[in-house]
Amino acid sequence: MAHPVVQSRERILAAAEEIFAAKGLHGARVDEIASKAGVNKGMLYHYFHSKEDLYTAVLKANFEKILAATSQAAKGKGDPQEQLVEAIKSYFYFLAENPRFARLISWEALEGGIYARKVLSPIWEEGLPQIKKILEEGKAKGIFRPDLDIRQMLTSISSLCISYFTQKDLLAIIWEDDPVRPENLERRLQHILELVLRNVLL
Repeated sequence: MAHPVVQSRERILAAAEEIFAAKGLHGARVDEIASKAGVNKGMLYHYFHSKEDLYTAVLKANFEKILAATSQAAKGKGDPQEQLVEAIKSYFYFLAENPRFARLISWEALEGGIYARKVLSPIWEEGLPQIKKILEEGKAKGIFRPDLDIRQMLTSISSLCISYFTQKDLLAIIWEDDPVRPENLERRLQHILELVLRNVLL
């Protein structure tokens, strides 16, 4: 069983993640976060010195979750092509299963990346380290194009995946269907994989 101090901190982070995802840094109120976490403001400020510190901690926790998911995805798999497919699948379904992440990234983009810069290099540079490693290995082995721009491909993979979830409510109107229905998720993933593989393979 988790220590009460750990439990309190985790409750605060969970409550803050929900409210920051819904309202952004400036729309969120510390009173609301403390109330949702079941703590008083004094305890919240004991763990996090300001609303900005708490917001930064929420970003850090989410970056750590996605880094863990992508870094483990392709371990033990076959050649770089198979590893790349598994890593992209892991990233895509992480976003599907953690809808607050895409909203947090959208809010942070509006902040100019100020707070993300404090805890992690830009996600499209270092946020998908396993995929970056796979692309480099594929180039070295002659499986992927020798002129492949890894920075641009990482940006494309990240954008193709995350934009689907940031725009899902608009897509629901256009399609008159639910973009996160399992069949639609799989169809979108396969489309992303096809686009990526067509551009990386020799």
